[in-house]
Amino acid sequence: MINDLTSLSASQTANSRARTSEQGNAAKSGGGTAATQSPSNKGDTVNLSNAAQTLQNVEKQLANTPDVDSERVERLKLEIESGNYQINAERVAEKMLNFDNLL
Repeated sequence: MINDLTSLSASQTANSRARTSEQGNAAKSGGGTAATQSPSNKGDTVNLSNAAQTLQNVEKQLANTPDVDSERVERLKLEIESGNYQINAERVAEKMLNFDNLL
């Protein structure tokens, strides 16, 4: 069975899941006139779009990226301790406004 999910809308995928669930329930209960089929040795195949493949790669890269940039933290600690850390108030205000616009 080959599923191409690149051009399905949300309602189409929901309908497909509902049909698959109904078919699975009917097969488990033994009800209905359809004969229960044994699993195919060929296996199912899923084709991912380029966007889905890219997203998958990005997720893998993010999983391997540390949550904290230890080098930057250490550098900032040293600057603060030595009194060389300078705060650019204009830049802070600009970032706050940009963040507020995102909300």
